[in-house]
Amino acid sequence: MKVRYACLILAVMAINAEADDSFNSEFSHFVGGAVMGAGFTAVADYYGYREHRGWIGFGIAAGIGVAGELYEVADGQGGFGTLDAAVNALGAALGAYATDEWVLVPVIYPESGYVGLVGRYHFR
Repeated sequence: MKVRYACLILAVMAINAEADDSFNSEFSHFVGGAVMGAGFTAVADYYGYREHRGWIGFGIAAGIGVAGELYEVADGQGGFGTLDAAVNALGAALGAYATDEWVLVPVIYPESGYVGLVGRYHFR
């Protein structure tokens, strides 16, 4: 529940952004990338892609950021915003990593070599 409130507060702070290289503009790209990265990571986990859910969330969110910049170029709204795409990718990486490591249930990979031991003692 606290994560939802934090995302809502960051989104409200980013509403006042303009289309230039100001702090508000780049902050809105960062927050958008972080929210998309977290969301797509959770969706990948829900559909069973648990081993690579962080990479999936990051890839889709960063890809949407690059696609948005390419759409602006094709629409004639200006050149490719390298800074916008990079900040979006940075936010996507942070959102996907935080969701993968701290929000969702941890995944134990079989190739990592973990060995477990279960002990039982019967009280009489």
